Amino acid sequence: MLSAPQSIKRLVVDDSEQISPRILASEEVFSGRVFDVTVDTVREGDKTYVREVVHHRGSAVILPAFDDGTIALVRQYRHPAVRYLLELPAGTLNDMERPAEGAARELEEELGLVAGRMEKLSEFFVSPGFCEEKMWLYLATDLIVTAQHLEDDEMIEVVRLPIDRALQMITDGEIEDAKTIIGLLLAAPRIGISAFAPDYPAV
Repeated sequence: MLSAPQSIKRLVVDDSEQISPRILASEEVFSGRVFDVTVDTVREGDKTYVREVVHHRGSAVILPAFDDGTIALVRQYRHPAVRYLLELPAGTLNDMERPAEGAARELEEELGLVAGRMEKLSEFFVSPGFCEEKMWLYLATDLIVTAQHLEDDEMIEVVRLPIDRALQMITDGEIEDAKTIIGLLLAAPRIGISAFAPDYPAV
C-alpha cells in the first residue's frame, strides 16, 4: 500500500464552536404529490441569503443480486432527462416508513422479488444544493420470485445482466444515473468483484 508523502498533513475540522445558520422565514411556493418547494431566508454569521428548497420524504434504492452473479436493473423513461435510463429500482418512502421497509416494498412492487437478506450499503443526499432528499441504498440477496405490483403510471422494463457488464456500462456512458453508479461501485466488492482487479473498469 502506498503511503502519503510526509509533506501532506491530515486536515482535522473542528466545528464544535460553529454556530448553525438560522432560518428567518420559509414560504411554501409549491405543494405537489412527490415534493414541496419553499423559499427560505437564511442567516449565516453576518450574511443573509435566500435559498429555494425542494422537500422530499426520501427514497429507498435496491441492488438485487442473484446467486449466479447477475443483477437486476430497470429501464424507464425519465421525463426531466428526456430519455430512457437504466437504473437500480428505487422509490419514495411512504409517510413514517422506515428505509428498510420501503426497500423491501419497492423490490417486490417493481421487480416481483422478496429478499431473504437486505444489507444497507450507504445513505446519501441526492443534490443537497437545493434538495433535501436522502437516499438509503440496500443490497438485496437470497432472492425469491413473487409478482410485480406496478402503479398505473409505472412502465418499466426489468433488465438482468452480469455485474461486470453493468460496471463496464458506467465507463461506456450507458449508465448515467448517480444512485445506480454509487450502488454498483459499492456492491461490486461484496458480490465477488474487487475494485483492484486488473479488468475492473476505470470510471
